[in-house]
Amino acid sequence: MVVPSVGMRITHLRRPRGREWLWRNDQIPLSVPDPDRSYVDGADFGGWDECFPTVAPSPPLPDHGELWSATWQSSISEHAGGTTLSGSATGRLLPYELQRDLTVMRDEPMLRLRYRLRHLGDAPFRWLWSAHPLLNVQPGSVLELPTLHQVRVDHVHGRTDVARNDIVSWPAGLGGEAERFRFPEDGGWAVKCFGDAGPSGRMTVTDPRRDERLTLQVRPAEVPQVGIWLNCRGWAPPGRTPYYTLGLEPCIGAPDRLADAVEEWGLAQTLTPGEERVWEVEVRLE
Repeated sequence: MVVPSVGMRITHLRRPRGREWLWRNDQIPLSVPDPDRSYVDGADFGGWDECFPTVAPSPPLPDHGELWSATWQSSISEHAGGTTLSGSATGRLLPYELQRDLTVMRDEPMLRLRYRLRHLGDAPFRWLWSAHPLLNVQPGSVLELPTLHQVRVDHVHGRTDVARNDIVSWPAGLGGEAERFRFPEDGGWAVKCFGDAGPSGRMTVTDPRRDERLTLQVRPAEVPQVGIWLNCRGWAPPGRTPYYTLGLEPCIGAPDRLADAVEEWGLAQTLTPGEERVWEVEVRLE
């Protein structure tokens, strides 16, 4: 289920009679976003939206970028492969158009998200993009990224064994097992970290209780990084109850704040006048 009037947000993602994969914030009701409010105060509904040209606020660019509060144009088409919802939005502060074509495949349990970014102005600008799915996980859920071996930390809440800009092994450096991260029972902490998607470009979350699996697949040449937001009841905005959720975020550029991607990490992108960039993310429910 997708709601075009709420930043083209995907609000539900499941197989028929299957478990719901997208987390929903029961403390903030779904509503048309107000660009004059902060994202975490007024638009952190859950689901899957898109962050561009920054994730964290990087003035003058707002928190979580511009697309969550943009006015999107949309259309639906049927074809031999399935059903496609096309949505596009243009920038307010920077001259661009981003189009996302979301196709529900007809003969297999898969979504294909195809993105096209176009520069509409006459001067280059710096940017980063992140898919922003917040996934419904519980203690015991398992996260596997088979060709990711280390991560760099961006944000930490409730832990003293790691700090911002630390580079640690994945997943052992954050309390995981040899090849997988199993969400803990106790929690009380949250970490946002980034790593290379690796040659496989594959990211998998398993719910062993329901025997269901969600897999994200990218081409590393197109989408080279992944952001991982492990929120084990360790963070929420002031006055709200901490959440238990996973942000599994294929991205181009890192970390969350565009200024840091430019000045510290050196992973910001540059879009030049007339340039186009295209990339894809596949989502499979097994």
